[in-house]
Amino acid sequence: MKRALISVSDKTNIIDLAKKLINLNYDIISTGGTLKTLVENNIKATAISNITGFPEIMNGRVKTLHPKIHGGILYERENEEHLSQAKEHQIQAIDLVVINLYPFEKVKNNENSTWDEIIENIDIGGPAMIRASAKNYKYVTVLTDVNDYEIVLSEIENNGDTTLDTRLRLAQKAFALTAEYDGMIASFFSTTPNLSSLEGNFWIASSQASRNDKEGNLRYGENPHQSASYYNTNKDLFTQLHGKELSYNNLLDMDAALKTIIKFKALTVAILKHTNPCGIASDNNISIAYDKAFATDTVSPFGGIVVTNGTVNPEFVEVINKVFTEVLIAPDYTAEALDLLKKKKDRRLIKYHADQLHELIEIPHTQSCLNGHLKQMADLIEDNTAEWTYPTKAKPTDNDLDELLFAWQVVKMLKSNSICFTKNKQTIGLGIGQTSRIDALNIAIESSIRMNLDLSGSVCASDGFFPFRDSIDAIAKIGVKCIIQPGGSKADPEVIQACDEYGIAMVMTGRRHFRH
Repeated sequence: MKRALISVSDKTNIIDLAKKLINLNYDIISTGGTLKTLVENNIKATAISNITGFPEIMNGRVKTLHPKIHGGILYERENEEHLSQAKEHQIQAIDLVVINLYPFEKVKNNENSTWDEIIENIDIGGPAMIRASAKNYKYVTVLTDVNDYEIVLSEIENNGDTTLDTRLRLAQKAFALTAEYDGMIASFFSTTPNLSSLEGNFWIASSQASRNDKEGNLRYGENPHQSASYYNTNKDLFTQLHGKELSYNNLLDMDAALKTIIKFKALTVAILKHTNPCGIASDNNISIAYDKAFATDTVSPFGGIVVTNGTVNPEFVEVINKVFTEVLIAPDYTAEALDLLKKKKDRRLIKYHADQLHELIEIPHTQSCLNGHLKQMADLIEDNTAEWTYPTKAKPTDNDLDELLFAWQVVKMLKSNSICFTKNKQTIGLGIGQTSRIDALNIAIESSIRMNLDLSGSVCASDGFFPFRDSIDAIAKIGVKCIIQPGGSKADPEVIQACDEYGIAMVMTGRRHFRH
């Protein structure tokens, strides 16, 4: 039998997870409050102390820091020396670790919390087990996010275990969590007035880390009268191969470009301006993909950014040279293509390193706000198509669904409110950054007409729900056959009825994708 170690502060869905793991032939070991919760719900679980032969001590401060726990997590299952030592010391493998951390931030932010309560909510054993599990991801699955429970259960149920790709993704998320957690604690100590004797040391360390991340001062910010600097915590993400120094706006556009291209699995080209895509297309031929993307809007790409997930070849250079492009971003270039591209001395050529793109997903996005900052995970999580619903009488075909997936991937990259029309994996109408959905729709239609693109037979994607049926009435007039949108409006029945009147198929994803 495989073993799962469960030790959580936030017990959301933990009973359901534990029951399903037992049904999948897992033994469960647990600690303190989690063990109590499991036992109270008639779930068989073994106390950590029964495994270690040592009781939890010091008010629970010491319970999992033991070789029989960390050895069970860390030993390599194919290493003969590790296997021998595990056998000698009676260490059993721990295959799945389910951990979330003491709520340090919540307690710290509670104005009624005492100093001692805040300190007591600095988790020690939790981060240690998370890091151990993540380090040994080849053999161990680490679960730190309740949203990943079903994915892991599904893989175990279908395959007998999680896939290596899933374990690696979960390890990346785990290390991001412990890094953020330690950062919160370090920040707390550095700014606490009654630790004046330590404050200077912490502040020096914090400032030094910032200085180490600083790439340098930029010529200016968004406009010439604004000063700006660039701080880079992942120097392996991209390499500049040629061209002028990157500007503040170049860097912002590059961030948007990489977040746009990251989720397209097919060969894709995107053209961006002011962090918004003005054309995206997929095709087996990189040059054709560019031509299709460019056809969406033949005016805006001047001075824009082009990003692709394919290798740049001489044929692609020939088509891209027809328009002035500020920055070209690709994972690779042929030697001949690079020589041709370097003939334009000012154009910036960027090579991004695909194996580093995961940081754009896993590392929280930070934005300054009101002299403070906001932090959130990037909206690049894979949508679960199994949760999509099909409320209309007309249903999309398999080919329609393939196109709808493409359109849905595009619209989540557009500033809200946004609408996009696509056909044959090509954007043929974009309405971006409007204060009403009907305005976004009308702009998308008008841009398509202006570019002589035929909207009949296309699909429509909306980043948010339709608040009224007026958008459906307008969509029907141009011959759109399918719509994809989050749903969730009070007007959903009215919108569905309108689609049924026109014979339009509609998919509701249950997840919106606002971008402010």
